[in-house]
Amino acid sequence: MVKEELYINGECVELLESLNPNLTFNIADIANPDQRKADFSKTITLPASKKINKIFEHIFDVNIDLQTFNPNLRTDVTYLVNGEVQLDGYLQIKSVNNKDGLITYSCVIIGRIGNFFTALQEQELTDLDLSSLNHTYTKANQVATWNLPLTTDYCYPMINYDINYGGLAVSEIWSVEDFNPAVKVKKYLDEIFNSIGYSYTSTFLTSDYFNTLIVPFSSKEFKLTESTINNRVFSAFNSLVTQTATAFTSAADGNHANISSWEINQVVPQTESYDAGNVYNDTTGVYTVNGTGRYNINAMLKLQGLFTAPSASPTVGSNYFPICGIQGYISIKRYTSGGVFINTLDSQNFIVSPGSDAVAPGATVTTTNTPVNTADPATTQNNYFTGSLRLPAYIDIDGYSNSSPPNKYFVSVNNVTLNHGEQIKLEILFEGRSTDAYGAIIPFYQTNVFWRDSANNTYNAPANSFKLKITDSYYNNEVVNSGYAQDDNIDMNSVIPAKVKQKDFIKSLIKMFNLYIQPDPADEKNLLIEPRDDFYNNEITDWSAKLDKSQAVESKPMGALNYKEYLYTYKQDNDYYNQLYYNTWNEVYGQADFSIVNDFLKTQHKTELIFSPTPSVGQLWYDRVIPTIIKYDDKDGIQRTEANIRILQWGGLKDTDQNWLHSEYPSGSTFKTQYPYAGMYNDPYNPTEDLGFNLTNEIYWANAFNNVITFNNNNLYNKYYKKFIEEITDPNSKIVNAYFYLSPSDIANLSFKKQYYFEGQYFRLNKVENYNPSNPLTKCEFLKIKEATVFSRSTVASHGGINLQLDGQRVPTFGNGNGTATNGNSIGNQSVNAIGTNNYISGTVQGATVRGSNNTVQSGATNIDIKGDGNTISSGVKNVQLINSNNQTVTQSNVVYVNDEIQGTGSFETISADFVPSENVRTYLVDTQGGSIDAVFEATYETANSLPHVGKIWTFKKLHSANQVVIDASQINATIDGNTTHTLTSNGDSVTMMWDGQQFNII
Repeated sequence: MVKEELYINGECVELLESLNPNLTFNIADIANPDQRKADFSKTITLPASKKINKIFEHIFDVNIDLQTFNPNLRTDVTYLVNGEVQLDGYLQIKSVNNKDGLITYSCVIIGRIGNFFTALQEQELTDLDLSSLNHTYTKANQVATWNLPLTTDYCYPMINYDINYGGLAVSEIWSVEDFNPAVKVKKYLDEIFNSIGYSYTSTFLTSDYFNTLIVPFSSKEFKLTESTINNRVFSAFNSLVTQTATAFTSAADGNHANISSWEINQVVPQTESYDAGNVYNDTTGVYTVNGTGRYNINAMLKLQGLFTAPSASPTVGSNYFPICGIQGYISIKRYTSGGVFINTLDSQNFIVSPGSDAVAPGATVTTTNTPVNTADPATTQNNYFTGSLRLPAYIDIDGYSNSSPPNKYFVSVNNVTLNHGEQIKLEILFEGRSTDAYGAIIPFYQTNVFWRDSANNTYNAPANSFKLKITDSYYNNEVVNSGYAQDDNIDMNSVIPAKVKQKDFIKSLIKMFNLYIQPDPADEKNLLIEPRDDFYNNEITDWSAKLDKSQAVESKPMGALNYKEYLYTYKQDNDYYNQLYYNTWNEVYGQADFSIVNDFLKTQHKTELIFSPTPSVGQLWYDRVIPTIIKYDDKDGIQRTEANIRILQWGGLKDTDQNWLHSEYPSGSTFKTQYPYAGMYNDPYNPTEDLGFNLTNEIYWANAFNNVITFNNNNLYNKYYKKFIEEITDPNSKIVNAYFYLSPSDIANLSFKKQYYFEGQYFRLNKVENYNPSNPLTKCEFLKIKEATVFSRSTVASHGGINLQLDGQRVPTFGNGNGTATNGNSIGNQSVNAIGTNNYISGTVQGATVRGSNNTVQSGATNIDIKGDGNTISSGVKNVQLINSNNQTVTQSNVVYVNDEIQGTGSFETISADFVPSENVRTYLVDTQGGSIDAVFEATYETANSLPHVGKIWTFKKLHSANQVVIDASQINATIDGNTTHTLTSNGDSVTMMWDGQQFNII
């Protein structure tokens, strides 16, 4: 008797009848080897019961709105038969049916692997948090990552994003900001698993090899994140402060003011509206820079003067008239972290005057200042007020509004570089001044007066008789988001590639390394992951006794598959070198394309990664090999570019014969004899690992150094797919379907890792289809094990010659890759130029200009000038010019073609047999000693596009007295002066004739 139990969220629910589940278990779809399916999935119908209704909170009742059960979230489910777990996964309610009061729940049960990808939903890599990797952008921190094996989850490889090298200089400078961080693939993988509460067990994913894989920075700009910006900015306002100015005290000699007569005050706006990074001190008014970069700083002060008339008893009937004022300037000043003055960033002069109305003794006058704009920051950095300023002669006490807005002063500085730790202060410096009869400002030490008594015309300069009041203010900064700078604290979330889904990232790793995944029977949220060849073990389970021999054992040869061709490839990108390679070879860098010998298959199976390849490049003046992600065009040269996500191998430090400088301000540069290497090879000259699926047709570095490269075929296809493809495509490999009697215990202990034995053969299990514990006869699919040749890596030394093979794969030739790839042109050297489309110019060509389309200039050609279409310049040819010439094949040097006709050498030929006159040749010397010769204009000229150029001239001369020369125009339906032929009979006879578009005219 079969006993069924179903647990939902840990509670055993009643089953009124058998679930009759018909379960299917998969490991892989043989016809689509890069796709992985859940270990099982099943739609079941659950009849309503008290317990189930309670678990689902009576979701069937459309009148209930307050339930907390969320059908969008996963619900744990376990299904047991006779105490053996048959299903362990998650349940999702698809629909609730209520027919005549009979309620049923239609549900889907999803296996753990399937749920893993379901749990990732549409989350992107940018949804991960890498802030634990945040660090300061310094030379020391970059150098600290240059070790192998990596001891950090990030590193700083040498990658060319837009470096313009120093030509043939012995060394060139790489600053801190020329390096961008790369993050380990394993770090991304771990964060993805952790984010949804999963883990993995894998020898491969924890191997030294996998730990060398990195995702380099691939964006156009290394810019600050929003959170980084938020932590750098502040805004403060509303400082209502009265600053007291001490009255003038003259020096002993009476000729100048003591420096103490100036009042220097720190302005402290005390109300903060924003300061997430705690960069502003609202007690001292000091802004401390917490990240080197470019900033705007803005401030505004609204000022009032407080003027108090002398308090002594005045002459009866007298009043005081002000002849005083306050002048000074407001400054934004920069100091070191220790408070040492560096410079003034911006300064604004101001004047405050009480006006000209009479004031009673002892009265205090509050006035609105009048802004003036004659400040010269360059003259105020040393704290001295300079320039010719004038107080207005007539200013009402209520204010003077001859400017907009009145009584507000603005200081600001834009796009200034500030260094980490520097202090920025808003300061105001001012002093009292008097005026002469004309309103001109006079320093106190010249007049020593402040108020004039109207009754007795006396002057007074009372102590503490003026003050400066700030009635309103603001003080803030802004980040100019031009990217990270040295000494910045890098938010590593800004390094994460954008618009990359986490599940696509995982799936590409599965495709890349042909990974197989199986849930851990001991832990539902732990996945067992290994490459396909390592996934299988040698444990054998004998199912011979379970085989139903009454039914046929069906065997399908692998010819039943749907694909003739298997393509493994990275995603094509449009940066300079990827486009150059694609246009040159019509394939993606590092792709593998294998065809199966089969007369019945037509289609292709494509395994494509989300990653794009990254070609490495070397230059003539150094021996370093550097991944290069750039854009290039004739107008703007080398530029940074936005690139697709990449994956590289970290190789640690590699030796270099040409020193380079690692530069940091202000500590200087350090000469380096090693460089931090990363690439698709783990070593540029003696690689043992290759991230390509196959060897490339060409590399862009070796010929610069004339080095031997020992290539290795330990690439992705050979390591992770070769054995599998050979097994499934071998004529003797078979898909076998048979029926077996399986018990609940068999299902509970089911493993795809093991080998299964029956019918005297060993098989790998692919699928268990529609297992039902009530009817244990179950169809199973197997792959008959055909032991393919185990891959063994091979090497070959290369000098870059063509047609060198390594176990059937072409070994790369050497190219310098200094060309361009635009408008369909493939131009292998930046010293040449092409205007047109679909031109190919070899990387070894020097000094070529092409104006036209579909032209080819082969290797080693020099000094080539083409104006035309469809021409081919052969290898090694020099000094060739084609003007208005098309479809010519040039095999000799030092020739000029005009309108398809050779000028100079090659413009005449000596002929001794029948021939077709060529438009290239102007003069034919025809030797008839051996017999008569026919010069026949053939029918290829019948179409308008292939007729001779109008105005084309030929000269034919007979060189011998015997026989004759017959010039025949009949095949192109033309005449020669009215005749279809023209004959030369005597020695030395000649004829010169010109084509007018319809016939030949003798001239």
